[in-house]
Amino acid sequence: MSGADSTLDRLIRILEAFDAEHPSLTTAELAQRAGLPTATAYRWVERLRESDLLERDGGRVRPGLRLWELASRSAPSVSLRQAAMPFLDDVHAVLRQHVQLAVLDDEGVLVLERLSARGAVANQATVAGRLPTFTTSLGQVLLAFSARPRVAAYVRAHAAELGGPVPPTKGSAAPAVNPTEDELRSILAHVRSQGHAAVVGRIDAEARGIAVPVRDGAGRTVAALGVVVPRQMAADAAIAPLLMTAARGIGRSLG
Repeated sequence: MSGADSTLDRLIRILEAFDAEHPSLTTAELAQRAGLPTATAYRWVERLRESDLLERDGGRVRPGLRLWELASRSAPSVSLRQAAMPFLDDVHAVLRQHVQLAVLDDEGVLVLERLSARGAVANQATVAGRLPTFTTSLGQVLLAFSARPRVAAYVRAHAAELGGPVPPTKGSAAPAVNPTEDELRSILAHVRSQGHAAVVGRIDAEARGIAVPVRDGAGRTVAALGVVVPRQMAADAAIAPLLMTAARGIGRSLG
């Protein structure tokens, strides 16, 4: 590996060491999570802090505002989020529960935006956080309405997870199990026939997730729009049309 590649690889590992469970780290923790010698991690922290890509928080470090600024300025998800926000606001005003926008990448369901209300049902989603793909309404709708080759490639890449336990989340319900590959095919076929996905009590026992696809002007599924509501709330058939109307509006805004 060349020196330049090695430097880039180290930078990527340092930035990836921070996640929803580890928003800040001591330098020693950062070194361990990034697989670096502690002395090397200290040098990197100082270099990145001088560029405002990291910032100190007492004896810990965390991603700096300049890193957020650079990502926000160039990320393709920015235009999607901007187009979606008025419609997320409309759905939120009606339901007064959690409304979420998410996309699918190689690592799973990435949440771009979440609107919530005081007293809303429990919800494990966080902005820029990830959710399980096979056992959430957002994940199921993203798979069901994506191009078949992409779905096949995704399932091959995550084959080891199918039929196995879902990683627990804080405050989660009873341990969930991913569907087998045959069960997943049946689930996705049902989602396509219904036009939406609905999952009850898989992440939080008292919650119901409902999601629909968001398509761009070319008809490609670019995101999923979903809500998390109390499981005893109005049936899916009453909520799905509201989401579909909002999703069509987002698609028109994307042009």
